[in-house]
Amino acid sequence: MAHLDSLTRCGLRASIQPDGKIRLEPDWLITDGIRQIVHEHREELVREITENAAPGDSSEETVPDYHFLWVATDLDSFEEYDPRFGYELSCDPVYRMLDASYYAWLRHRMENVRKSHGAGRLDDATFEVLRTRFNAIHSWAVRHIGEEALRRAIRTTNVKSYVPPSEQTFSAYRKTWDDAWSGYQQNQAARSRSAEPSDQAGKLKHLLDTQGYAGIRSSIIEDIAVFVRDDSVVVPAKWTTKVRFTLEELRLMVGSTPEAVKQIHEVKRVFGGKVVPADDDPFGISRPGQIAPANPADQQSLVQAGTAASAG
Repeated sequence: MAHLDSLTRCGLRASIQPDGKIRLEPDWLITDGIRQIVHEHREELVREITENAAPGDSSEETVPDYHFLWVATDLDSFEEYDPRFGYELSCDPVYRMLDASYYAWLRHRMENVRKSHGAGRLDDATFEVLRTRFNAIHSWAVRHIGEEALRRAIRTTNVKSYVPPSEQTFSAYRKTWDDAWSGYQQNQAARSRSAEPSDQAGKLKHLLDTQGYAGIRSSIIEDIAVFVRDDSVVVPAKWTTKVRFTLEELRLMVGSTPEAVKQIHEVKRVFGGKVVPADDDPFGISRPGQIAPANPADQQSLVQAGTAASAG
């Protein structure tokens, strides 16, 4: 389960939702690298989750049958079933999620313990505690990791260069979590700020709410356009020659390129008429109807308003 294991090491819980989408939790730990893994290996990941699914109602979600053993260097261990605990846990001592390489290092350590006991450097009581603990780890590893994977790890793991769990490794691992959480909070704050109307957008909304119209000096069309709440709004005489856009027309234009906005403005200036959904337009002037949020402030980005002012 290579891809699923990669997510697990990152502290992510994977599942398949009823609509077939892959869900990862917690979302604040999802990096661009994780997104790339899921995008490039989606089929393999779906197969790994499906083939190792836990018993339950698949109409709600399909979750792998997770089993994890966290082990400290003194061979103490405990089992859990949720990868969101993290790859390492600072519990004094530090515990690490058992995998084949960590097992190989622990087995080598246990062999040294046996040698020390045989040479009389380790008392019987301490040896018995460590032996009992390792036997439990070994039984779990055979059942959940597999003998073949364990034998391969024993052959290939360099136990001299392997870095066991410690306060230093936990601090480095935890920093990735803390950095991810800080980045997530910053992104959420930035989204909240971008969702708040700017002073200019707020002024535009106020004018549309109170008097029904506003003149917008646009950097795209290099002229003043008039936004109106609807066709029933009467605008001042000095702006009657300007092209008018109702809020409904603006909603249909959201997402249009600057070139498309210029084209629509010019057609309305010369021929009049209204912007309509593409399905209703025999000339294909407008974009297909993409309905934007009803907040008039959202329209600011469409025509890049420089100044919004009442006719006075």
